[in-house]
Amino acid sequence: MIKKHLSSLKIYFTLILTSIFLSGCWDVMEVNDLAIVIATGIDQIEDEQIEVTFLLYVPNPSGGASGEESGSSKNSYSVSITGDTFSDAVMKLESEVPREIFWGHSNIFIFGSELAKNELGKQLDFLVRTGEPREQAQIYISQEKAKVELNKFVNINTAELFSKIPKSRYLKSITLKDTEEMLVNNSQAGLIPISSTNSIKTSGDTIDSFAVKGSAIIYQGKMISIITGDKDIGSQWLLFPKTIIPITINPDGENGKVTVETSKKSSKVTPLIEKEKWIIKLKVKSDLVILQNSTNLDIYNATVKNELEKEFSKKIKEDIENFLNHIQKDLKADVLQFYEVFHRSYPKETDEIKGNWEEQYENIEISIQVEVNIKNPGVTNLNIKK
Repeated sequence: MIKKHLSSLKIYFTLILTSIFLSGCWDVMEVNDLAIVIATGIDQIEDEQIEVTFLLYVPNPSGGASGEESGSSKNSYSVSITGDTFSDAVMKLESEVPREIFWGHSNIFIFGSELAKNELGKQLDFLVRTGEPREQAQIYISQEKAKVELNKFVNINTAELFSKIPKSRYLKSITLKDTEEMLVNNSQAGLIPISSTNSIKTSGDTIDSFAVKGSAIIYQGKMISIITGDKDIGSQWLLFPKTIIPITINPDGENGKVTVETSKKSSKVTPLIEKEKWIIKLKVKSDLVILQNSTNLDIYNATVKNELEKEFSKKIKEDIENFLNHIQKDLKADVLQFYEVFHRSYPKETDEIKGNWEEQYENIEISIQVEVNIKNPGVTNLNIKK
């Protein structure tokens, strides 16, 4: 009987000791106490001031937000705060909004073009220094003021819209982590997509949709150029392996066009130093899917297929060359990180010319090889013209 009581006391004593270490949810933060940052826009205004526009989702709209300018639709709010720096504006927001600012769902940071030209790197410092914003958040530069762009998305679908952007294979995107690496590498050069909006008219309203139109070339923490058209497409082959690229050609001797899209693509960069000549060999591969054929060509014919592959390869090579000539000859910005590529294979030689890399980079000989394979000619060979 005594042993039984002792055994019971041991169990009770163990439970009491264990409960001491169970702190429970002492630091829990209720959803209704949060102001969730969905997207952020950063602009430069007069007197070297920074204006930061926050798209907030407030689960319980009873806790309103204040700021210089705000608009609301249901539970989404746009709040603009002015500060000396990005971080200064964030601190002011936290003092004006009676809720805990939560960055866990902040998927998008958009920088105004004027700020990007002058001090993009300086303001990005806040994002890479603090641990709150997500490393996988997307970075964009706006064609106009970031505030104007973000205010178009003050609606209940804002969170859903911005959460889907990184998953799209048709929109270029670069993460905060990628941007941080771009700013601190030896080349100090990179590329950030340009964001814009498309207006979609419905029977009763006009809806604004997020779009990407071009790319910004970044060098030493500043935007130095914007590329669109063929140059921008050329950059996607080398810097955005996951994006889908549409390509249209007018085959020689044909009254019509063939349009394809990429189903898979990859690029390989090989450095070579021969007799003091620095060479980069670029090899690009891609599988193509036929979307439309308005010519008389029979794509199922092996000879026709081979000829089309040659013409698509030629078109792709031209786009890549346009992009490379611009960044290498016009801008002298090592966007593709050739310095790092050479340093991995030729560390001694690269270290010797480190202080004169810009001149060396301009004179690198670049060889481009493109291989494409029409993997899918379509489910039918029906030719409507015939």
